[in-house]
Order: sequence, then structure tokens, then C-alpha cells
Amino acid sequence: MVHRPHLMKIITLLTSGTRGDVLPYIALGKGLAEAGCKVRVAAPRGFADLVQSHHVPFAPFDGNPTDLMIEQGDSTPFTIGTNPIRSFRATQNFLRQARPLYRHMLHTAAQACRGSDLLIHGLPTIWGAHIAEGLGIPAVRALLQPLAPTRAFPSALLPFRFSLGIGNRLSHWIATQATWLSWRSEINHARHADFGLGPAHWLDPSLQADSAQPLILNAFSEIIVSRPKDWNSKQRITGYWLLKERTKERVDEFDIVQRFIDSAKNPIAIGFGSPGTQGYLPMLEEALHLANAQAVLTLPFKYHSEIKSKHILPIEYIPHEWLYKRVRVAIHHGGAGTTSASLHAGIPTITLPLAIDQFFWGERIQKLGVGFSIPQRELNAQNLAQAIVETLNNKVMNVKAKTIREALSKENGVENAVKVIQTIL
Repeated sequence: MVHRPHLMKIITLLTSGTRGDVLPYIALGKGLAEAGCKVRVAAPRGFADLVQSHHVPFAPFDGNPTDLMIEQGDSTPFTIGTNPIRSFRATQNFLRQARPLYRHMLHTAAQACRGSDLLIHGLPTIWGAHIAEGLGIPAVRALLQPLAPTRAFPSALLPFRFSLGIGNRLSHWIATQATWLSWRSEINHARHADFGLGPAHWLDPSLQADSAQPLILNAFSEIIVSRPKDWNSKQRITGYWLLKERTKERVDEFDIVQRFIDSAKNPIAIGFGSPGTQGYLPMLEEALHLANAQAVLTLPFKYHSEIKSKHILPIEYIPHEWLYKRVRVAIHHGGAGTTSASLHAGIPTITLPLAIDQFFWGERIQKLGVGFSIPQRELNAQNLAQAIVETLNNKVMNVKAKTIREALSKENGVENAVKVIQTIL
């Protein structure tokens, strides 16, 4: 009998943020479980139904700062919107409100991770490395975007996408340190209160690519992001971690969407994982009218009554993998998960980036020739309508989108990631 020591080890996948941040971790968890590993997903309590619907053990913790990022008008935290002063003030208010939540979240997350032999964490849970240190176990960073320093391009967390030359590598260091410094006091409190550790280095080397972590998994495809030549051997690009969502399909609701799509001349999908969708409604209605397009719009139910246009069908939630295969264009902010979904669907994409890595993925969409990225300062009904018309009618763009879909369909990111993880168990 072959001895497989990893069967006895518990792997905890620590995640937080939005649904798009959690779904790839569930996919990886299922892949690890199918390979014979003991797995659990540690996530905010609000994701209990989502995780458990896939029959993956769930370890809940309290709090999710993303829940506080609810915009009123043009004032979303950590964004570069049309009013930078209001966005800056919104960021200050968010940090002030989030600090007590963050401290409690770190404490309950530490409890949820106890008993682990390996901790896998990502961008929304950068503090996972400190929990792993406290538990005396290895930590693996598993990222949906390229964050390791490189000279190839500036940090994926920065809103500008022009090259800084030799400064590109420095920009990654600055971005990660800015993230660390925002929560340094709360993380150091958790290190002391939960594990009796001293404060972390003020530059937090655990965020750097050359830290003691055994490897860094990058859950995207080299078809979309070429591997930087200056990355070291710890950086593994696996391909996307895809999950077919198990939903209690609301048959009537799905039928309504399908009938709307069937009756539409130019059906498109619009949805924003980031907050603030309601502020776009008047502009979206005008743009759709100008482009003679019809949209299924993912929108919280409380805003459905604000929609006046017959060109829009609002729906609270529907899986991207179901919807994107049935429409001709996808419009979204450009988060990693949603961009992956539109690329895998083989349709052109229009991103309207607001924050974090959305500008980076919007840039990738444009460079691949499969869509457009419209920054907030340029976003209006006329520009959006023009982009919609172009994506609908550009045959070359549509062929490129389908070609990328075919190439991505040949990859199995979860399987690749599982094989890499097994080498360190």
C-alpha cells in the first residue's frame, strides 16, 4: 500500500471578501477533497449556505469588511471615482468603522483555523500568514491576481496601467505595504492576544514574494497573463479555479430571464460585484437606448423599482456561467472572478473599473482584443453605448473571444493546483 501522509493533514482555505473571492476557494477545496485531503473552508458566516451547498466542511468566523463597502452616490471606499475627494473621505470613514470589526474578525478567524496543518489564504485574507505563524504551520498564498513583485508591469492593485519602467517592481512593494499598514495595529493586536507573538516587522515581510511561505499559487491562466520572466520558482500559475455553482434553481425566474433574452435583438449582461450599482441606472438606461441593446441587470432587489426602461430586466442574482453563455456581451467592473467568467464564456467584455485589481483586468481585456475598459472619468452614456455597439458588431473581437474560450477550456486549474499542494504535504 502506498503511504499518503497528506491524508491525515487538515488543510484550511481561509477566504473573505465577495462571492467572487470565495467561489474559487470552494473549487480548490473540492479538488483537494477529491484527491483525498481533509479540507475545510474558513469564511465569514454569510457564506455558510454557499460553502455547504457544495458539501465542503465549513469553519465560520465573524465579520466581513466588504459588507461595509456600501456606496451612497459616488463615494465608494478605495476607489478612483468621478469625485476623488469624496472617495478619499469614504475610505477614511470605512477604515474608522471597520477597525473594531476587523479586530473581532481576526480573533474569530484565528479560532476557526486552529487544528490546521496547512493554511491557504489570499488577498482579502492577507492576515492569514500571521495566523499560520501563530499556529506554527506553513502558509500558502493563493491569489486571483498577480501580486508578486515584477518589472513586467506595475502593481495590479494600482489604478494606473502605464509602465513605470524600473519602478514597476517598486510599485508592487509600495502597494503591499500600504495594504499592510492600513491594518497593522489590528493584526499586531491579534498576534499578541491570540498567539502571544510580538509585533510583526513594520514592513511586514510576510507579504513579500521571498518570504518563508513555501509557494504562491496564482489562480489565473498564462493565456491571459504571461508569466513574468523575473518571478522565482515559488510562483506557480495554475490556471483558473472554476466551480459550477450548485443553486436552488428558481425555475420561474430562470424562465423569465430566458424569455427576455430570446425576445431581445442584442441581449447583454450587466452586473457589478462592487457596491454602487444603483448610481449607474440613469446612465445605463440611456446607453442601452442609444445602442439598441437589452440587458439582464444583476441588481439588489431594493433597487428594482427604480428601473423605468423596458430595455432592462433586473434580477437579484443568477450564475454567470448560466447567463454569459446566453448573451452577446458582458459589462462589469472587472473583478478577477467575473472577468474569468466572461472570458470562459467566449463573449466580448466591457469593464468599468472602480478599484483594486479591476483596472488591471480591464487592461488585460483590451490588450487581448476582446473588449474595452472605460475608466470612471470617461464613463457616460455616449461612450458606453459606443463600446456596446462596437463589441456587438466587431467580428474580429468576437472571434478572438471565442478563440480564448477554446484555449481556456483545455486547462484544469484546480487539478494543477492540487498537484502542486500535494508536493508540500
